[in-house]
Amino acid sequence: MMSAEVDNTVDAGPVARRGGLISIRVCAFMLVLYALYFARSLAVPIVTAMVVYLVLRPIVRHGSRIGIPPSIGAIGTMLGILVLLGLGTYLVIQPAQEIIADTPRHLVVVKEKLSFITERLRAVDAATEELAETAEAEEVGVAEEETPVPVEIKQANWASNLSYLSGTGNIVSFLTICGALLYFLLATGDDLLRSIMRTLPSFTARRRLIEVIQNVQEGLGSYLAQVSVINAGLGVAVGTAMGLLGMPSPIVWGVMAFAFNFIPMIGAVAGACIIFVTALVNFEATYYAFVVTGTFLTLTSIEGQFLTPAILGRSMSMSPVLVFLSIVIWGWMWGLMGVFLSIPILIAMRMACEGFEGLTPLATILGAESTDHEPQTNKAAETQTEKCVVEVSTEVVSFNGPSTT
Repeated sequence: MMSAEVDNTVDAGPVARRGGLISIRVCAFMLVLYALYFARSLAVPIVTAMVVYLVLRPIVRHGSRIGIPPSIGAIGTMLGILVLLGLGTYLVIQPAQEIIADTPRHLVVVKEKLSFITERLRAVDAATEELAETAEAEEVGVAEEETPVPVEIKQANWASNLSYLSGTGNIVSFLTICGALLYFLLATGDDLLRSIMRTLPSFTARRRLIEVIQNVQEGLGSYLAQVSVINAGLGVAVGTAMGLLGMPSPIVWGVMAFAFNFIPMIGAVAGACIIFVTALVNFEATYYAFVVTGTFLTLTSIEGQFLTPAILGRSMSMSPVLVFLSIVIWGWMWGLMGVFLSIPILIAMRMACEGFEGLTPLATILGAESTDHEPQTNKAAETQTEKCVVEVSTEVVSFNGPSTT
């Protein structure tokens, strides 16, 4: 009897430990998500600065190779980015202000032009209410005295978010934290990396860290650079098409297409809705609004279905399900900035998982190429390893004594 109990304990041990380990990982994952949600006012600028740092780091490092100090290179790079952002803002600020100022009038016009739809919906609602009242009267009968009708005043769903949109303090805090952290990362990020690598126990661990950082940097930089060029072309095409179709302020629509296209799927739908409302207001014929919106959707479809897959290829292909879930989750946690950061975060997670053997299945799920044909890629892997060894030994690792193996 005693031996049977011992055998049962031994058999259930691995299963219990495995279940406990899974539970711990799930709880840890949920705690991390909650921490990121709770500290979003601090986490969003930090993550934004790190993503921008990984993209701009090669520029500063190239400058340091030709004799420009990292601190000066960081200032020059950030000034260049600010000049580009300021130029773009200058081009669209006045037309955008006019569009925002005319929004109440536009809503009235849209309501009038779509009145044939609202009238039919009201007729359906009235018929439904009449049938419901008739059925209730037959079942309950006429009430002896009238009961007071409860009146409830509801605000629009977007009214509760106005305080967030008008949070000037939040915007200033975001820009301050993000800008300061970005400068320090660009100016002293390699020094911090050297300090971290001194704490690692072996040369192999240091090399793996460098490989992961290089993979994330190259993946993010390549993706954002190529997507930026594609979106710029789409913005030019949309702006030109809107100008030819007679839409007001075509530059605004080109910039909108450029910015919204960084959000896969959802950006095109949001842009189409905005263009449809604007076209409905500015043109007498209702059908012409559908023509303008159809032109915009055609251009975005050509870009999304043909140009982007042809340029990015399979190396950056991701499951639409994972992309949509990433947008929804990070948008729910961090708002608009989470929507824009969702794809870079997904790419960084995939590139980081590719650097660790235990996380290779997760990297494959996130869209990494299958490693079934390992013998054919050994030579390329060895070349990459040798490159990382040289990088570690010449630029990153600076020890007082010989490295331990």
